[in-house]
Amino acid sequence: MAQIKCTVTNCYYNKSLGCTASTLSVNGRNADESRSTSCHTFIEQKPGLRSSVDEPKSSTDIMCAADRCVYNESERCEANNIIVNGKNASVPEETCCSTFKSQYVLYD
Repeated sequence: MAQIKCTVTNCYYNKSLGCTASTLSVNGRNADESRSTSCHTFIEQKPGLRSSVDEPKSSTDIMCAADRCVYNESERCEANNIIVNGKNASVPEETCCSTFKSQYVLYD
């Protein structure tokens, strides 16, 4: 379980830069960099629609399909803290897990 900092302020689950979702799901199978990941839990905030949870979770279970990330352990994120970015996202693919770190060293 991890604490989530979320800069996707237009997400239904975002509250004070935290996440109110009970579980977070990160996509990114075969991703080699963070921009190839996404927060599959993201739902765009619509006018009049608000999460009933008042405060962000202090720790959230994170399911992770980014199988090349060093923090992925049996499709669960083992990082203590993660950052989800995607300012003004309208679909999950416009978000990313900025904590993603590839298991593989890329050389130029």
